[in-house]
Amino acid sequence: MSMARVEDPGMTKRDRLIPWYIVAFFVVVAILDGIFVYLATSTHTGVVTERAYDKGIAYNETVAAAEAQKALGWQGDITLAADRTLTFSLLGAEGQPLSGATVKAEFMRPTQAGMDFAVELSETAAGQYSASVDFPAEGLWDVRVFALEGEQDFQHHQRLVVKTP
Repeated sequence: MSMARVEDPGMTKRDRLIPWYIVAFFVVVAILDGIFVYLATSTHTGVVTERAYDKGIAYNETVAAAEAQKALGWQGDITLAADRTLTFSLLGAEGQPLSGATVKAEFMRPTQAGMDFAVELSETAAGQYSASVDFPAEGLWDVRVFALEGEQDFQHHQRLVVKTP
């Protein structure tokens, strides 16, 4: 007994390709998923904050330090001159200049990793601390100034836009 292939008279050649359309659909989805996985793993490391767990554990200490700084009543101001000289003014609770502090400025570029650097500022006048800064690139920079005067420490943060002089 021979088995003959029975053709459905209503089935066209195109209808026979339907299973292959389904296979092609899943192949396209798999290729797109592979592209998305590659882009997700190669474009961003996922690390936003270094040592996030340790910083989270020390959160209460950070809040206490911020409250202690606020209780001091000190005021700070950061200016960047056209010649890229950074000046930090440090004033006490009554508005008097605070001299003799050790001052350091840390620069972070929010738009590009790997360009962070720090500069020591020297006192140029009573309560005025300055340094010439050589920025590796123009654009947005976050500046955090740390001042230590005796046992008291003070932090001030500001965002700067660095332009061509």
